[in-house]
Amino acid sequence: MFFGRLFIAALLFSLADVSKELIVEYSLPVENAFPTGLAVDDGGKVWFIEYNENKLAMFDPVTKALEEFAIPSSKSGSMDISIDASGIVWFVEEDANILAKFNPKTGKFKEYVLPTPKTKPASLIAARYGPIAGTVWMVGWQGNVVVGFDPKTEKFSEYKIPTKNSSPYDITADTKGRIWFMERAVGKLGMFDTVSKTFREWSTSKMLQSLVGTVVDSKGFVWYSRIVDYVLVRFNPETGQTKDFNIPKNKGTQELAIDGKDNIWLVQSTDNRVIRFAQKAAIFQIFDLPTGKSKPNSLGVGPDGSVWFTESGNTRIGVLDAAKLADVKSKLRVKIKPPKNIFR
Repeated sequence: MFFGRLFIAALLFSLADVSKELIVEYSLPVENAFPTGLAVDDGGKVWFIEYNENKLAMFDPVTKALEEFAIPSSKSGSMDISIDASGIVWFVEEDANILAKFNPKTGKFKEYVLPTPKTKPASLIAARYGPIAGTVWMVGWQGNVVVGFDPKTEKFSEYKIPTKNSSPYDITADTKGRIWFMERAVGKLGMFDTVSKTFREWSTSKMLQSLVGTVVDSKGFVWYSRIVDYVLVRFNPETGQTKDFNIPKNKGTQELAIDGKDNIWLVQSTDNRVIRFAQKAAIFQIFDLPTGKSKPNSLGVGPDGSVWFTESGNTRIGVLDAAKLADVKSKLRVKIKPPKNIFR
């Protein structure tokens, strides 16, 4: 049974012409390093995985210095990354079946083998709020499980997802201790309540979609995207209703992020662009990347609102200076702060 759905058409405002003034790209030293799995810490430092180099990397936007740290397990297959409130960097090693942490203060790694072989942990979240604050959660797309980890006891807990072979991905957590994720193989939105230890699942469409998400905004709404019909979805956990927003036609969204003003950010690899969805005005703004065939695949928002992303196609990381963009107040009036000399 499909949950209730409302539909709204969103306006589109393109900023493609000013993208070069808003975006800065930084080349990495090793060609074909395939940067992915990006997150920004509370101090503004950018952390990401160099997949082909099997390294964790940190870029300091102030000094422009790059540090790289070799991951202990060879061919770890690390893809996703999350940073906890203490600044500890957590990441999953999909091929090695490991949850790993890196302490920036000591420069040391520690790895924890998941209890079930071939779980294939693909996505994780270091929870900061609510009853699960301080714990780490992940989903295993091959094991079809939600996995919790307590850093204090260094123990795992596993919970089997009701729908078989659901291929869970894109995990996040809300302030009530609920874990949200996409079930890509079966077209469902999944939720695990860590308090009651129960699951709920919702079908997302009458047709099988390639789902990407999830993020939770300040009001507790869960956001995800349906790739096949180009829709960004807002889901209300309390009512089960959804509201759909038409994404500008594209060839596939790779990841979502949310900033401190509840703007939703999307990265689209094949289209070579980053998109901001101004939630209050229901307007999409497109930012084409200056360098062609960059293939952006992961993104994160810094404490100052800047949007960082990885570029696997040309081995770079990039940043969009969102401070140069004013808030979108309404559907009829769009304000921006144009960069200097833009009309020269």
